[in-house]
Amino acid sequence: MKRDSRFELLRILSMFLIILFHFEYFGESWRIAKANSLLNQIILSSYLPFGKIGVYLFIMITGYFVGIKRYRIKKSLSKTFIIWSETLFYSVTLFLVIVLLGLMKFSLKNFIAACLPFITNQYWFVSAYIMLLVLIPFINLSIERLTKKQFMYLIIIISFFGSFLTSINNSTFSSEISFGYIIPPYLIGTFIRKYGIQVRYIKLKIVILYLLIVVLSALISFFGYEKYQNFFNFGVFELLIATLIFVGFTKHQSFYNIGINIIAKTVFASYLITDNLYLKAVIWNFPLFHNATISPLWMNTIGFGIAMGLLIVCSIIDFVREQIFNIIELKSNKLFQRGE
Repeated sequence: MKRDSRFELLRILSMFLIILFHFEYFGESWRIAKANSLLNQIILSSYLPFGKIGVYLFIMITGYFVGIKRYRIKKSLSKTFIIWSETLFYSVTLFLVIVLLGLMKFSLKNFIAACLPFITNQYWFVSAYIMLLVLIPFINLSIERLTKKQFMYLIIIISFFGSFLTSINNSTFSSEISFGYIIPPYLIGTFIRKYGIQVRYIKLKIVILYLLIVVLSALISFFGYEKYQNFFNFGVFELLIATLIFVGFTKHQSFYNIGINIIAKTVFASYLITDNLYLKAVIWNFPLFHNATISPLWMNTIGFGIAMGLLIVCSIIDFVREQIFNIIELKSNKLFQRGE
């Protein structure tokens, strides 16, 4: 069955937004403290909401396609193994490449951590996603028994616990990098598939919400209240924007584009590569990002291009990896059939 390219395009967009966030959060955070005008603060805050919007969109896609099914435990574990294997491959490979290139000294402790990315929580998103995959069969059974009204109530409560409380530094239920954070978008994606959501003026509402959180975040930072920025960059506002974007994509006519679908299949690697515990220290500390002579506006423009380039390069790397693995698997199967 051919995948709907609307959602494959959305998958690509989600990863691109996450990379843009990483650029701003890891590569440009030092500029925020030195920004000498409100305008510069606004520019430097413009990519910060994208990280959680990207995460929410990615999980909503899962909820949309998986949440309405009776997901078997065997299938859940199979999907978990695929994600875990890909993560392990990149974690170990990137560590060895970095060491071989002389960018970091070999350490047995770091090597063991690279071999155990899930246990050592090197990728919070992967860890949370694996937890979700394991629990999906049971979550879906619970959802199946809910009425529409009960389901709406559940979404409101879980969103309050997982997206609102976390944004005001109340981590009783979750934090912005924990499992509880991805439950709301999964439920929302499932709800949209089951019942649909009617929203008027979607694009206008997205623009208004986005401008509101960027400006308010910049104002708070400009006047020295950075500790309250999480409320605008890692919380319920991003969940609302992601929901609007997702609903907007569902309103478009479905289509199939082989190029988009091929890229979408490999795009998860862009997260695994650019957010690698050891490599991100190399990428986001590149001298260009710390050049004080470049204006924030021009740097953000450059960052947009770099994020696009990283997405493309990482997708190519993963495409090559997949082809190599397919060849190895094919040869192994032939040897097995021959009894060699």
